[in-house]
Amino acid sequence: MRVSVIQFKSRLGDIDTNIERTVAFVKDAIKEGAELCLFPELSLTGYNLQDITFEVALKRDDKRLIPLLELSRKAGIIVGLIEEDENHVFYNSAFYLKDGEIKHIHRKVYLPTYGMFDEGRFTGCGRKVDSFETGYGKGSVLICEDLWHFSNLYLAFLQGVKFVFALSSSPGRGYKDARMFGNAEVWMNMGEFYSRMMGTYFFYANRVGVEDGFVFSGKSFVADPYGRIIAEASSFEEEILTVDVDESLIRSARINLPLLRDEKPEIVLENLRRILNEG
Repeated sequence: MRVSVIQFKSRLGDIDTNIERTVAFVKDAIKEGAELCLFPELSLTGYNLQDITFEVALKRDDKRLIPLLELSRKAGIIVGLIEEDENHVFYNSAFYLKDGEIKHIHRKVYLPTYGMFDEGRFTGCGRKVDSFETGYGKGSVLICEDLWHFSNLYLAFLQGVKFVFALSSSPGRGYKDARMFGNAEVWMNMGEFYSRMMGTYFFYANRVGVEDGFVFSGKSFVADPYGRIIAEASSFEEEILTVDVDESLIRSARINLPLLRDEKPEIVLENLRRILNEG
């Protein structure tokens, strides 16, 4: 499988333009042989939506998604957006589009409400970490704050996923001399650790650009199942990172470190019940 991680700059609240530019980026990635394209968190809507959250929300059958659905017949596409469900509850979601259909939806489980973040005021939280079939093995999607809670990675791990798709809109903090924000370095550390411990490829798509005073930190990357960074974007520019998945690396990593084979989820479940019962 060939995967393109697309470091993208969304326009706040401008869905039509964001979809048009998403189509253009996917077409460019397809020219590079991409079979799956990953975009950042809330790529179709912009991040700091606040009171316009409800104006830019899309339902699953929104006709504006048709150009992406049609293009997904050529390559899978993972995009971020505000989703409105049938009960008019709004979620920070990621849609996996393939073969003209929405094949999988992940709703962000953890909504940060600290520091500069205030997501919990505007969106509901998801309740599920699931996996989906890519055609080359199972993958899981997680969105930004989800990845700071390693329980989510553990749930994906137990499902035997081979690919973690991480969508982020991470504002830059702690700018360093190496033209890199401190938080971007932490994200790389996380990707290196999670990919090594899970024996997976870790695809991280972060956005760039400035939005309502937020400067996003870029540095999208790909880590292989041995925890090695094999592709890395810049801090400030839109880019396409295209990499080939080597299935043999997943196999050898899981032979050398057979953590999935030896995992005991029943013990985890017993202890979770005990801890919850003890309060």
